[in-house]
Amino acid sequence: MGNKLFLLSGPSGVGKTTIAYKLLEQMTNLERLVTYVTREPRPNEKDGEDYHFISRQEFEEKIKNNEMFEYDEHYGNFYGNSRTDLEKIWQQNKIAIILLDVNGVETVKNIFPKSKSIFLLPDNLENLEKRIRQRPMSEEAFIKRWEQVEKELKQADDFDFKVINEQDKIEEAVKKVQIITENN
Repeated sequence: MGNKLFLLSGPSGVGKTTIAYKLLEQMTNLERLVTYVTREPRPNEKDGEDYHFISRQEFEEKIKNNEMFEYDEHYGNFYGNSRTDLEKIWQQNKIAIILLDVNGVETVKNIFPKSKSIFLLPDNLENLEKRIRQRPMSEEAFIKRWEQVEKELKQADDFDFKVINEQDKIEEAVKKVQIITENN
C-alpha cells in the first residue's frame, strides 16, 4: 500500500469533519491524523479524537523539539501535525487522512509531494453561511471567517480533486471521497 496520505480541505463549515468521521466508520484501512491545537474545545469535541488540545506552551515546546512536520496559526491559535503520529499510522499499513486549511495543504504537499489533496466545495454560499453561523462566535469572528472562506474558495483549482458537498446529500460526498482514497 505504501505511505498513502490524503489531505482533506475546504472552507470553514463545508463538512470536512463530518465527512472524515463517516469515512473512518466505513474504511477500516483509513486513519485520521489528529491535529494538535491550542484553542479550547468546542461543545462535544473530545480530546485525542477531534483534536489534541494542548497549551500554547506545550505546542511551542513541540515546535522547538521538531515534533511538528507542519503548523500554522489561525484566529490566534496554533494548529499542527506530528511526524511521530503520522509514522505510527503508516507503520500499521493504514492510509492517513488529515483535515487541513488550504495553507496547511500547501505546506504538507511540499513535505510529502505524493500526498493527494481533496477540496470540499459547498453547493452554494447561502448554505455554507448558515452552517458557519450555527457555530458559537461573535459577528466579528464570523466576518473574519467569511473573508477567509472567499479566499479559500479561489484556491480550489490548486487541488488534486474537488468534491461538492451538497446540502442534505452528505453520503454522496462521502462516497466520492472514499472512491478517491481507494483508487489513488
